[in-house]
Amino acid sequence: MKIEWTRSMTRKAVTYIAAGAGIILVYFMMSNFGEVKNLWSSAMDILRPFIFGIIFAYLLNGPLMFFEKQFAFVEKEKPRKALRRVLAIIVTWIATIAVLGAFFYIVMPDVTKSINVLINNIPSYLSNLQSLVGGLAETYKIETPFIDYFLEFEISSEVFATLLKEYGEELLPQLANIANLSVQIGGVVFDIVIAIVLSIYIMYSKETLIAQLKKGLYAVLKKETSANLVRFARESHRIFSGFINGKLLDSLIIGILCFIGMSIIGFEFTMLISFIVGCTNVIPFFGPFLGAIPSVLILLMVDPWQALWFGIFVLVLQQLDGNVIGPKILGDSTGLPALWVMFAILVGGGIFGVIGMFIGVPAFAVIYKFTKEYLENRLREKNLPEHTENYKVIKGTKDLDDVEKGAEK
Repeated sequence: MKIEWTRSMTRKAVTYIAAGAGIILVYFMMSNFGEVKNLWSSAMDILRPFIFGIIFAYLLNGPLMFFEKQFAFVEKEKPRKALRRVLAIIVTWIATIAVLGAFFYIVMPDVTKSINVLINNIPSYLSNLQSLVGGLAETYKIETPFIDYFLEFEISSEVFATLLKEYGEELLPQLANIANLSVQIGGVVFDIVIAIVLSIYIMYSKETLIAQLKKGLYAVLKKETSANLVRFARESHRIFSGFINGKLLDSLIIGILCFIGMSIIGFEFTMLISFIVGCTNVIPFFGPFLGAIPSVLILLMVDPWQALWFGIFVLVLQQLDGNVIGPKILGDSTGLPALWVMFAILVGGGIFGVIGMFIGVPAFAVIYKFTKEYLENRLREKNLPEHTENYKVIKGTKDLDDVEKGAEK
């Protein structure tokens, strides 16, 4: 009996073969995990400059587009798009290097100096704090073992220096495990230089590179699938770029405002605390708390009244950021409800640490948006209402009846 081989049978055969190959590949990777890990590390070492180059180009795409608009006059007489792009790239990198140079020349020395002063004066700060706590405990008749232990605790500059030395000595063997620190630093510098060169090429020909990727998608996949992937990539870019660029600008503004406000009021460790507040502000929702708590503790050791006034100041500053500056810059770039923002931060931070807390929000915003679209499309196919309000329980009626009534409307 002759069997007719159809296209559907071919697709099934290819699917089964691919599934079998996938299972074998997973089994091979699990049974040779050490070799696979080493291979992955080697591949990452090779690809690191390319990854950095893509990251640099993506982060600088916003400034590049801004400067390119400023050079619109270049094309007035005849098309000179290449010259316009080159000028925009040059100015973008000059501005970036200038900002980084100012940061390392102006900000970092002051931050380092503040840390050294803080460390050297910890014994006297601790003594002042013990006097305050002891006075409060005596006034309000508070007696706890913790307060007694705290009041009896003593530390001198020499003891603290010894602790730092011991901690440093514990780190030395870990640093020694790195084959050669100087070679590693040289390798990082080399990777960054290569990454900058690659980023310039990517920034110059980004439209061509994107067109090539789209061409490959449409050549390999179905037209509808390719169109959906392109739309997914475009929407992901909109959410990520809007959030990252907006959040970085917002945090920079908050750091500068914090520095200006603290300088006017006359707080101690102005640069160090402004640096902490600005850096932690990039983390949504939890950032203000992560920045305020250590800053208040630093000032509490110096002067409790400064800590109190700073707490009020940073509260006002964060209200200004949350209600005026943030919405003006970020808008609704993610479209995530507050509950899911917290969820994204906790999950992202749990998996990828601080970086995960930052990128977790836009990543989850993309998932949330397309999941919502998929569910709404499925509901439309079933002739059911899309809005969440229609699915809230109304007392005395059945859920299904409520939904069907909403669909009829």
